[in-house]
Amino acid sequence: MSQGLGSTFFDGRWHSKTGRQMVYTSASRALCQLEKRVHTGGVAVKDQILMRLDLPKHAMLADVVDMGLPAHWANDVSLTRSLGDEWLLHGSSLGLWVPSFVEPLERNLLLNPMHPQYPQIRLVVERNPFEFDPRML
Repeated sequence: MSQGLGSTFFDGRWHSKTGRQMVYTSASRALCQLEKRVHTGGVAVKDQILMRLDLPKHAMLADVVDMGLPAHWANDVSLTRSLGDEWLLHGSSLGLWVPSFVEPLERNLLLNPMHPQYPQIRLVVERNPFEFDPRML
């Protein structure tokens, strides 16, 4: 399973390139597809796999709203990065629920690969290969 290595190369919406790893996931298959299309600039990426992550039964999950997420969060990338960095630094939960920038009423789940519960996540391949509907430009 991914250890979030890509997050160490680039800043993201919810993290700074600090060397600490973070894995971005989404709450639904549809949101995963939207996020992927947005982050690849609409380019049809090859060799994709649709995977589901089954979290441990008593997974420790936090919510960025409880960290004081203000209403203007979408306009302040430095704020969202600092909240994600703070959460990752403390390491107190396996995941952090955050709103999606693509669809703010939907949620993404950030995962901390260094958390003790991370190895308990079960990865299930649902479709291999996975191809986007060609009508999605």
